[in-house]
Amino acid sequence: MRLKISTILNQKSFIPFNYNYALHSAIYGLIEKSSKEYSAYLHDQGFIDKKSNKRFKLFTFSKLLCSPCKIIQSGFKDVENISFFFSTPIEKSYEHLVLGVFADQHFFLNLAGKKIKFSITQVESTPPPDFKSQAHFKCLSPIAVSTVRDNSAGEPEKHYLDYMNPKEREHFILNIKNNLINKFQTFYKTEYKNHDCQFEFSFDTDYIVKKGGKISKLMHFKKIGNQTTKIKAFEAPFKICADPELVKIGYDCGFGNDNSAGLGCVGG
Repeated sequence: MRLKISTILNQKSFIPFNYNYALHSAIYGLIEKSSKEYSAYLHDQGFIDKKSNKRFKLFTFSKLLCSPCKIIQSGFKDVENISFFFSTPIEKSYEHLVLGVFADQHFFLNLAGKKIKFSITQVESTPPPDFKSQAHFKCLSPIAVSTVRDNSAGEPEKHYLDYMNPKEREHFILNIKNNLINKFQTFYKTEYKNHDCQFEFSFDTDYIVKKGGKISKLMHFKKIGNQTTKIKAFEAPFKICADPELVKIGYDCGFGNDNSAGLGCVGG
């Protein structure tokens, strides 16, 4: 289930590139307008894959589509309208977001210490594609894939895999597959058994050439004290060959990690 939410600003505003945490918070705020209990449950607990014991929020959202705007070094200047996509397979999440959107038809983004009001002008439900074993998608937000490894002190830490590094590419693709399987098991509450099905994932090489190999994004998600959460992600069209059920889960929930932070949202 997917929504496109379009808004207008009360006045021309500046939106920095690193707005994901603000939009992430605003989405929880919209859900909270419908149900404080469900918003808290989704934020604090989420859904659990009992086989892997991993937790997922099972939603994602796209980058902001800003218009008109002037792109400067730190963000988007003189923005008057924004729109974005929200995607989830969870009916309750979809329902509470819709009810929250129509509660008073506006929301706020806290950006660079300034609270910006957005008035919602249009809400559209967008139909899903026909899911097949081979699909081509474009990134509506970058894809991040992480693993855990030991740091120099021998302590486990989160590491974002680099698709452009040949030594990490196979691990990147394997983690995409395993992540989709875990989400499948979480949503359907059953063990995934089609492990022998073909799985291939590749970013478009012509696009990579066009961009001079620069398809990575380093996102500053959230700052707590002096510590900033940084996420390395990749943005390019891609091809996937896989079980259509896994393709559908990726489309609905997002590909890769950190989907509820606005990563891994894709479109046809």
